[in-house]
Amino acid sequence: MNLELKGRAALVTGGTKGIGRDIVEALVQEGAHVSVTARGSEGLAKIAKDFPDANIHTISADATKQTEINFALESVIKTFGKLDILVNNVGGAGNFGNLNDLTESDWYYAFDLNVLSLVHFVRASEEHLRKSNCARIINISSISGVQPGRFNPHYTITKAATINLSKYLSNYFVKDNILVNVICPGPVHSESWDENIRRLAAERGLSFEDARLKIEQEEALKIPLGRIGEGSDVASLVAYLASDKASWITGSCFHVNGGKLKTV
Repeated sequence: MNLELKGRAALVTGGTKGIGRDIVEALVQEGAHVSVTARGSEGLAKIAKDFPDANIHTISADATKQTEINFALESVIKTFGKLDILVNNVGGAGNFGNLNDLTESDWYYAFDLNVLSLVHFVRASEEHLRKSNCARIINISSISGVQPGRFNPHYTITKAATINLSKYLSNYFVKDNILVNVICPGPVHSESWDENIRRLAAERGLSFEDARLKIEQEEALKIPLGRIGEGSDVASLVAYLASDKASWITGSCFHVNGGKLKTV
């Protein structure tokens, strides 16, 4: 696929593992210059090593701390001189639990990580995106933001907020021709997927591999296309939305879930 992203500067938050890493790879393959933020120095070193011939710039930053986000944007501009594409991918549940398992701090942390991080990165990026003639903001939410299950309510409500915020931002930036869209993945193989399997393995008294096999079979039955997703299933859509081929798309929510979503 030639999406003509060569030379465009992108920033991917939480880009060293899972869906984020696949997004980085997709943008690199299309010729973009990619900055990657994450907290772990080991993951940042690995992604730089994995793409030695690419224009990848790694930045250690905690997405819940405004000062570190501001530093990250300064580093992006110092390195590439501009910013065209912001991919807000960082997020997570923190602790897992049902309503009465979760502490007040669990709820605050989920909001900081999944919602306020997006706000902070957008604010820090705004002046630079306004200077671009191909500006994009692409937010990664979750199927649980529109179809919550019976677990992790602190996470699911923040993903609903991310969808709502994305629509607001599309309205806010429309006069500047900064296009804003959100993607809601279903179950995808990732570190978060493995973390959930470890939790369920402990609850059910199973080995990790036995739990993986059983849970994947159970979850695949809920998906019309019959398989768990891959990060690349999401990443290819991110690359498309970042391109000029998507120049008449903003304020849209895209569901990538193998048909699992029970509504339209």
